[in-house]
Amino acid sequence: MPYALLTARLILSAVFAVAALAKLADRAGSRQALIDFGTPRLLAGPLSIVLPLVELAVASVLLPVASAWFGGVGALSLLSVFLLGIATNLARGRRPNCHCFGQLHSAPAGWRTLARNAVLVGLAGLVVWRGHHNPGLSTMAWWGDLTAAQKLGLLAGLTGFALLASQSALLLQILKQQGRLLLRLDALEARLAGGVSAP
Repeated sequence: MPYALLTARLILSAVFAVAALAKLADRAGSRQALIDFGTPRLLAGPLSIVLPLVELAVASVLLPVASAWFGGVGALSLLSVFLLGIATNLARGRRPNCHCFGQLHSAPAGWRTLARNAVLVGLAGLVVWRGHHNPGLSTMAWWGDLTAAQKLGLLAGLTGFALLASQSALLLQILKQQGRLLLRLDALEARLAGGVSAP
């Protein structure tokens, strides 16, 4: 169980950190998503700042053993609100743009979104249920056992991975944009061809 709890905490922390940073990078899109989900316009602006900051706080509190249970409670609370919002909109036949991960991944909310959030709720529930007295292994205890060269190698590897991930995300956005441009060009050509062929 300690390994399962550590894994759950790491997954939740990573999800919340990525979601928060992506929302902060695209505040206009996050604000619109909040409005689409039924948040009053007056609250959507401040919430587009507060929500990612709360997500970052939850992500950081999940990592240390001493605060992991409180991070689990925060994660469970946030994810339950998200789950309720998605389920309510789906029940009304609405599929607002989720924008859960900012521009990294934005798609209309559907049953897959609901299922993904349900899995995350389950992980957070596990941390809350089993992690009150023993939240699992420390995320940083192994760091002290590494040599200086191993620490440098690990940091270099993580930096390279972060750069590769950001470049991949940027390339994906460029490819999506190119696809949209090609579709518009096709539509324009079809319109022009139709106009030329007309008597």
